[in-house]
Amino acid sequence: MNGSWANFFPYFAGAFKIIVLGIGAYLAIKWHFDEERRVREAEGVVFDKPSAMKKLAMILAFPVFLVILILLVIYATNWFLD
Repeated sequence: MNGSWANFFPYFAGAFKIIVLGIGAYLAIKWHFDEERRVREAEGVVFDKPSAMKKLAMILAFPVFLVILILLVIYATNWFLD
């Protein structure tokens, strides 16, 4: 059974699951923060706008975290299956 797709399926399925759940969690958290911001702005609380560097850091942090998480899942799956 060496080299068959069944040997590699847990890696791809686990990585796919982590990607989908990670994106869903990110969007859920973002929605909650945006909703709180909208409610506070309606009450009259003023927020300062994030700088360009902070926006860039937020944009780059998510993909890097996702790649690290995928590699961790693949490594952990390999460790559990051996």
